[in-house]
Formats: sequence, C-alpha cells, structure tokens
Amino acid sequence: MKKLIGFCFILIMSAQWLYAQSIEKKLQVSLATGYQQENFHWSIAGNSNGQNPNVYSELKWQHVGGQTINATAQWNVWKRFSLYADYSKQFILSGTVTDTDYGADNRSNATYHETFNADKGNTQSWNAGAGFILFNDALFSLIPYAGYGISKQSLHLFDRSGNFPELNSTYQASWKGPFIKVTSSIWIIQQLKFVADVTYNQVSYNANANWNLIQTFQHPVSYRHHANGYGINAGGQFVYAVYHYLSVHAGGGYFSWKTGSGTDELYLKSGETDKTQLNEAVRNGFNLQGGLSLAF
Repeated sequence: MKKLIGFCFILIMSAQWLYAQSIEKKLQVSLATGYQQENFHWSIAGNSNGQNPNVYSELKWQHVGGQTINATAQWNVWKRFSLYADYSKQFILSGTVTDTDYGADNRSNATYHETFNADKGNTQSWNAGAGFILFNDALFSLIPYAGYGISKQSLHLFDRSGNFPELNSTYQASWKGPFIKVTSSIWIIQQLKFVADVTYNQVSYNANANWNLIQTFQHPVSYRHHANGYGINAGGQFVYAVYHYLSVHAGGGYFSWKTGSGTDELYLKSGETDKTQLNEAVRNGFNLQGGLSLAF
C-alpha cells in the first residue's frame, strides 16, 4: 500500500509538472542558426502572348546555400489570443547560375548557354500575425495564425574563371502577402515535445535586375518582373526542456514557392520599353537549424 501511495504521489507530481510545462508562457523567444539551400528559376517568353518562342530566356540558380540566423517571438497578449513574429536571414556562400536562351519552343535550339558563380548575396524574411489558441493541454496544443509576410532574395551573377572579369549582375526579388499558419505541439516524454507548423502564403512577386554588361540596357534597373503566386512552408523540430524557462531545439523544414504568368518589362538605353511574358518564377529548398528558447 505504501508503494502504491508513493507511486500515485509521483504520478500526480509528474502530471502537474508536465501540465505546467505545456501551458504557453506569456512570452516565448527563440534564437537559432543553421543551414539553408534552395533552387530558384524564372523564364520569359518571346512576346507578351507567351509565344515566339514560349521559353525565350531562362535563369536557374542552383544549390544556393549558406548559414542562417533566425529569431522568433510569441506573445500571449490576452486569454487565448496570441501574437507571432519571426525574422530570418541567409548568408549565401555557395551556388551556381545558368543563363540560357532558346530559338524555338519548349527549350529547343539553344542559342546561348553559360554557367556563372552565384556564391554571394542573401535572402531574408519577416512575418507577423495574430492567432487564437484552440487547444493547449498537457499533451497537445494547436494555434492557427493569420498575418502578413515579406520574403526577399538578393542574388548575383559573376565569374571567377576570368572569362568575364567585369560581370557583376544582380537580381533582387520580393514575395509579399498575407499568410495563414498553423502550429501544433505534442509531448513525447516528460521534457521532450515535437513542434510542427505549416504556412500558406498568397503573394505578389516583384523583382528588378541590373544586367551590368549589356550596354543596350539601362542601369541600375535593366528590367522588372511582376506576377502573383503562392508559397508553402512546412517545418518540424524537437524541443527539450533543460530548465523551467530554457529549452534547446533542433529541426528542419521545406519550402516551395511559385508564381503564375506575369510581365517582364525591359528598359532600353534608348529610352524605349519592351514588354513580354514572365512565364513563372519558382523557388524551393530546405533548411536545418538548432538553437535556444526562453519562456517568461
């Protein structure tokens, strides 16, 4: 009987500790670092109707990777209402880019093809939103959010081989728009939980480029791109409670963003403007990260 009473006491205390850990704190802050890699490409047609040919020029950035830093904050402002914000930046340290032109439909009859270096630049993102805590008990939590986000890419084309020593072209892109995000967590053991999230973004895509070696183009803005699209981010991480207010976490995620057809507006040095169809802009990649979380 004494053993049974002792076991029940330990069980009750453990359950109370677990419940205390599961309750979302008033303010939670997370800092992390890791690695991200992505592929990105866009193409244009020969005219504004998407023809002549249907793919005239295509740029592909591949294996663009580098270190990331991330900061996330969640603040339960009142009862079940929560505010969320995050920021991340990637410092690009590796990658290549290919530039290909075609003379016929469906990427046939290539008239130009070169591969350049792309191992500098950065990507950044900001997100902020408000949510409502649907569930938050000793085993499981679920919080949907709605908000607005901005994701930017600062990409480069240059040549380390010496064939094009003056090449220093840039492509600056931004994806902006509202998002819907759902986060959930489930406790695995007393001090360990798994946290997952999925985000859908509805975005407006805008980009401008400086093709510095083409003298017939204007500088510093040689052309602009515009289209509408969407993005999906999914991630998961394990969180281990080291202390009542301190946790360590490690995990990763995947993202896929895409636009529909849009416009390519080229600015010539003569003052003329030429418009054609932007077929699409597509980016996808993954990230791995680890860090610390504080709860107050």
